[in-house]
Amino acid sequence: MIKYRIEYIALRLIVFVVNLLPLFFINALTWFLGQLVWVFFPFRLPVAYFNISTVFPEKSHQQKLQILKRAYRQFLHAAGLILVIHRKKMVQMIAEAEIGGLDLLDTALQEEKGVILTTYHGCWFEAYFAWFSRGPRPTSLIYQQQSNPLCDAFFIRQRQRYGNSFEHLHSLEKLQVYQQALDRNRMLIISLDQNYTDNGTTVTLFNKSFVCARGTSLLHLKTKAPILTSVYYVKDGKLHIDFERVELPEYDVVNDENIQEIANLSVAAYEKTIRAYPEQWFSLFHRLWKKQGYQSKIDRSLRDIFPIFHW
Repeated sequence: MIKYRIEYIALRLIVFVVNLLPLFFINALTWFLGQLVWVFFPFRLPVAYFNISTVFPEKSHQQKLQILKRAYRQFLHAAGLILVIHRKKMVQMIAEAEIGGLDLLDTALQEEKGVILTTYHGCWFEAYFAWFSRGPRPTSLIYQQQSNPLCDAFFIRQRQRYGNSFEHLHSLEKLQVYQQALDRNRMLIISLDQNYTDNGTTVTLFNKSFVCARGTSLLHLKTKAPILTSVYYVKDGKLHIDFERVELPEYDVVNDENIQEIANLSVAAYEKTIRAYPEQWFSLFHRLWKKQGYQSKIDRSLRDIFPIFHW
């Protein structure tokens, strides 16, 4: 379609122009754009405000807005650097990532059942994917295909430029396809902080329920593959990836109760990281807990909007 070609050409043009810029300029530009977005066009602000209120019900209105301002700035910053993730400095950041719980991951792989690796949606997801792509551990990602197949193929090529150990599996594939990846003793990355109303299971995050996909639970019950959670964030300019094993009882049957319990135990581990780095949680802008019924407007004073008024 012509529309797809125009969008793809626009994407490649943006990538080309951005790659002509030095990193310090990209950092300054994305900070400036983040400020502009916060001041003039804070997209999905009612959704983000509801979500941050769910995470931090104890914080004041002004404190919530300060977190959200950092979140818009962080999102634009990460988006700009993702386009130049192949640059030497970015490659170095990924290579020097601080990994927590890597021994737990390798021990799980030694069981030769594959590893179900759940994660959340963070701003630095491309850096997280790049770490797996450049490493020796075979990894499969369940991902949602973009509507534009040309742009979708471009980002897949970008993720695979670091190595050949990273494969993409479409989110609409049958469960058997994901099970085959585990049978090959691969790590299977599944994002759980996403509202999935089609035949999902109810989980609780920050004392509020939503419906997530059943795939993680079903795959564990069918294959006995261990489940690990993984979170990623940038602290003081350094990429961190932390793995943690989900301790599960032995299950004898596949039923709704067991599916729900496994999903809840898997999701619970995200809370501490989201609380520590809320501005890096990309699902902050997603309609996670509800689809409608948000405030029509979030009141912001000049002091909330403009940094110059912060005294």
